[in-house]
Amino acid sequence: MLFAVTLALALIVPHLINKVNPNPISLSEQSPSGHVVLGTNLNGIANWSTQMPFVDAFKSSHQWITQCNPKDLGCSKSWDTHEFAQLDLDENGWVKSLPKPEDSPEYTRVSTVLFKSVDKYPGGQYLVLYDGEGSIEYRFDATKDNAASTPGRDVINVTPSNKGIYLIITSTDPNKTGNYIRNIRVIPAQYEQTYQSKIFNPNFINKINKFKALRFMDWMDTNNSLQSEWANRPKVQDSSYTEKGVPVEVMVQLANKLNVNPWFNMPHLATDEYITNFAKIVKNSLKPNLKAYVEFSNEVWNQQFKQQQYAVKQGKNRWGNDKNNPQMQWYGMRTAQMCDIWENNFGSEKNRVACVISTHTASKGIETSGLDCPSWVAEGNKPCYQHGIDIYAISGYFGSGLGKPQNSTTVESWLQEADGGFAKAFAALKGEGSLGSSLPDTYQKFLYHAQVAKQKNLQLVVYEGGQHIVGSQGVQNNDKLTNFFINLNRSPEMYNLYTQLLNDWQKAGGNLFMHFSDIGKPSKWGSWGALEHVNQDSSPKYKALMDFISKNY
Repeated sequence: MLFAVTLALALIVPHLINKVNPNPISLSEQSPSGHVVLGTNLNGIANWSTQMPFVDAFKSSHQWITQCNPKDLGCSKSWDTHEFAQLDLDENGWVKSLPKPEDSPEYTRVSTVLFKSVDKYPGGQYLVLYDGEGSIEYRFDATKDNAASTPGRDVINVTPSNKGIYLIITSTDPNKTGNYIRNIRVIPAQYEQTYQSKIFNPNFINKINKFKALRFMDWMDTNNSLQSEWANRPKVQDSSYTEKGVPVEVMVQLANKLNVNPWFNMPHLATDEYITNFAKIVKNSLKPNLKAYVEFSNEVWNQQFKQQQYAVKQGKNRWGNDKNNPQMQWYGMRTAQMCDIWENNFGSEKNRVACVISTHTASKGIETSGLDCPSWVAEGNKPCYQHGIDIYAISGYFGSGLGKPQNSTTVESWLQEADGGFAKAFAALKGEGSLGSSLPDTYQKFLYHAQVAKQKNLQLVVYEGGQHIVGSQGVQNNDKLTNFFINLNRSPEMYNLYTQLLNDWQKAGGNLFMHFSDIGKPSKWGSWGALEHVNQDSSPKYKALMDFISKNY
């Protein structure tokens, strides 16, 4: 509860100090010299993430794993008994009780993992602070210092490996008084006196503090979100933020701390009440000089996401099966309704809201269904883009052609070159050959969508952009190409490609460019992070972003 009170105070204080802030950011997201401003998407919260944004590592802990003592009768000795649904949890996700060995559930203990597969996470002495009574054990990279530990304050010594910290609750509320183990915090010992008021990892802050906007799409678990009712939203007191996502209060606190504009993504299942209450919190707690970007879900046209499937169903149910792009029309309608709700709640301060409507960049023409939404207009409404929408957003990626199945034989043949294939890969990315998705291809998409934005009197913004060099449709399982793609991302030449991408965006007349993303470990699923680890000093991609910011703002 102390954490919640401290956070509430932190959200109020910015209104008291903001009057002296000399650098408010304009809605156009352009610097005084008219140059492009750079923001970033934030990687999602996970126990394996190398972003490590919070001082309290438990906020990034894995979902509770149900387990049993191998010595118990009937224990299958499996790592996970898969009985999460049978857990006795309180409203914040803390385990209130555990079954006895003779009870019907197989599990008799619960555990979680922190820093799993995270290389080079900080070692040394950590404190595990908690309320309640019971027993906690530690394994993998952590050993308990019994002599230094006291009830409610365990001291553990951590020697990092790729295993992480394994925390096991073996008993809770032993006296059956309701005083179960809860409010667990896992913090480096040096932050014991400050972790409640300074909740963000200083290294994380240092790595992102030059960006001018933060998109919280992954922090909100937007893709395939189950968020619907406001009562079930993520809350500050939640045991971990890996299940529902990060609470709006915490996201606002980060934006206020860095004095940057936040970008929120409303869940596709969100009720109007959810959207209304979210907007009210932002209005009342975000610094008055900052603007909130608000977008309905994410890539509602993308078939790999449940929001696309939901939008197709909703569009067809409302307007019939014969309408063009029903998912985009329904998306446009909900975007317009969302924007109306936000601006109505902000009232005379609605200039602090920047409503976003997006499109599939490569599918020219599909944007018309979302912007004009003729089926909704036929019901007596204005076109969707006329409902206070300010921003027309596209992606700004290059390089996806290298990872497509039809090009894998060609790309793999490059590996036999004396330089390992780097020269041919970078030549292709610059536009030589016919693999597609080169920088010139991306520039042409910028020009097309700049015209669309101009016709609708909207500002053109990139919601996600950067390199897109990753295997797809099975190519991600080709280890040789995966390693090649990772090393391409690490190459010094990537600095020049990023610089060209941003210069092309500026030349096309674009405004805010949101890189995807800030920090992430490379894998067969992509090398999205500008940095691979929060403790990494720099990289060619990151340096290009930082240099662009220095030169253009």
